[in-house]
Amino acid sequence: MTAGIKSLTIKGFKGFANEITIDFTRKAKNLVIYGENGSGKTSIMEALKILFDSASNKIELEEFRNIFTKNEIEISIKRKTGGDISLKTRIEKGKNDKGTEKDVLVTDPDGYSPDEKTYLEALSRSTSILSYRRLMKIYDMKTDEDFYDLFIRKIMAYYLIPPKRERTLLQELEDLEKLKKESPRARKRMEEKEKSIKEEINKIFTEIKDKWNEYIKIFTGDDIEVVCSIEKLGSLDFKVKWNGKDVRNILNYLNEGRLNAIALGLFLAYYKKFNVSPYKLLLLDDVVIGLDMSLRLPLLEIIKEDFEKEYQIIITTFDENWFNLMKNYLDDKEWRFFRLIIRNTDNGNLPFLIGIENSDYLNKAEYHWQNGDYSAAALYVRIEFERIVTKYAKERGLRVKFKTNKIEDVWNVVQDNLPRSKILCRRVNTYRSILLNPAVHYDSKPRYKKEVIFAIETVKQLKEKIMRELKKKKHRVE
Repeated sequence: MTAGIKSLTIKGFKGFANEITIDFTRKAKNLVIYGENGSGKTSIMEALKILFDSASNKIELEEFRNIFTKNEIEISIKRKTGGDISLKTRIEKGKNDKGTEKDVLVTDPDGYSPDEKTYLEALSRSTSILSYRRLMKIYDMKTDEDFYDLFIRKIMAYYLIPPKRERTLLQELEDLEKLKKESPRARKRMEEKEKSIKEEINKIFTEIKDKWNEYIKIFTGDDIEVVCSIEKLGSLDFKVKWNGKDVRNILNYLNEGRLNAIALGLFLAYYKKFNVSPYKLLLLDDVVIGLDMSLRLPLLEIIKEDFEKEYQIIITTFDENWFNLMKNYLDDKEWRFFRLIIRNTDNGNLPFLIGIENSDYLNKAEYHWQNGDYSAAALYVRIEFERIVTKYAKERGLRVKFKTNKIEDVWNVVQDNLPRSKILCRRVNTYRSILLNPAVHYDSKPRYKKEVIFAIETVKQLKEKIMRELKKKKHRVE
């Protein structure tokens, strides 16, 4: 069963000062998110992970607050089965570095209903974020201890020990460390526990070996075979064969793409074989950075063949070519595609806002205005203004002085060339503080509230005018 998330809403979390809602398809399936570096792609995944983990762990949230607004952190999801789940928080007393008492925002595990807690804990144990940064740790590995840390403590940490599947591999390792520290003379108990953990780890590697090597071959097209085992906790016996010959120093023979394929193959093989959670979610954060395009397409084949049906999948990327390729390759009945956009402002108190590119920004602007989020409404009406003005300038072949990217300069050229529209253009200029800089008046005053809704109505009229003029030109050409 997939995780069944229908939508995710975030506000006040890291770069998301304004509220942002990401809607999945009605079937609550899969998502690809494109955005430049710093646009919040990873933050979306982190927000989900914090929500999942908050049902069983107390997490300090101060470091995740948006530094410009200092608003409360809001993270919520809608589920396919019905019902919203919102991040539960509380304020605790803490101390700063100087020992002064202060209020600290933390998650509240006791704030969830039993149903919510069961759902979130299941996803917490079975979901981790696989990122390029994590994958490429393999490139810095020089010892068996390094491999152990990545493979055991990172990728396999939440493996549920059979037959009861109530405790994770990480919990067993932590218990062993605690036993060594508190009862150093209990050698027999330590040896038995260590033996059972090693047996479980070797069982994992034995069971995923074929699938792991199958994925590596699909990724690379090479006859590369990986074998892993463990004799001593803390050190992993990691061996690679290429065309049947031992590769003793993998960094001398395997390039970044092949190393990435080995780590990615392990992650996917493990999730394919051992994720027994009733709710399955796969989070892939820019994992293809180190892969050539020839190695990226096999990833989509693996996802479609082995994960698309039983998992809900979220993929992020800052590579626009890769994003467009996925749009053409993946079934749009199963996938949705979003672009995150970031707009700078001249307001030092709120220097940027993040939104989602959408074909109907005016509807989004009206939605946020109705819900009292005037900064978000201003953001979306400005984006639509930029879009239609730029479209008109491009399709009419208007020359913008110095080829500037400033929307104000583009608008100056457009209004000089838009026939019979002096009154409309004068109205647009009345709201230029919103349309050309949406956060200058970022506040909730009634005057600003009226300015935003008037700006929305004005851009609607401008859009109708521009569309009519472009349609006339098209008919003349025909």
